Formats: sequence, C-alpha cells, structure tokens
Amino acid sequence: MELINRYTVAARTLAWIGIVAIIVLSVVPANDRPVSGFGQWLEHFTAFALVGGAFAIGYRFSLIRLLVLAVFFCGGIELLQVPIPTRDARVSDFLVDSVGACFAILCVFVAKQIWVMVARTKNGMPV
Repeated sequence: MELINRYTVAARTLAWIGIVAIIVLSVVPANDRPVSGFGQWLEHFTAFALVGGAFAIGYRFSLIRLLVLAVFFCGGIELLQVPIPTRDARVSDFLVDSVGACFAILCVFVAKQIWVMVARTKNGMPV
C-alpha cells in the first residue's frame, strides 16, 4: 500500500482544485475570465504547469503516463471550447498548455530522481 503523507494529500487536493479551476475558466465567457496582464501564453503555461506539477508530486504514476494524461487533458480542454460561442479552441493554446504541464511534470520527475540519489548516497547505498 502506498504511503500517503500530508504533502501527498495537499498536492492531490491542489491538483484537483486546479483541474476544476481550469475547466471552469475554460468554459466561462472570455470576457468573464480573469486576466493577469502577463499575457495569455504565460497565463496558460503557468496554470497548466502548476497543475501538472501538483499531479506529479501527488501521484506515483510513471513519467509516460503523467505526460500522456497531461497532453490528453490539454487537448480535451481545447475541444471542450469548440461548441461554446464565446470561446475559441486554438492549437497554439493546446501547445502552450501541453508544454507547460509536461515541463513541470519533467521537473518534478528529475527532482524526485535527484532526491532518491542523494538519499541513497547519504545512507551509503549504491546509486
């Protein structure tokens, strides 16, 4: 059985809150969506990176599974906007969203690998 600590619970909770927030913000009329002023691409990259990173921290899925799920989610979000008259489904949004999510997932994966190597070295175990 997987050990679930408070950090895992927090990461999972934040990940699912992020998913819901992205879905809601993707279907509301464009004029009702909050804008930070940093530009649409940075907003998309950051939002999807935070959610992707939270999922990578909170769940022990393989790297490939996380990346595939992230890309499917990003594609699904864009397809969700097709029938909505005030929203546009854009390939550029899909690409930025996917790159953001996958970048964060890869960063967490690399950080976990480094953490394990440091822990093993510290305990005198072979790397």
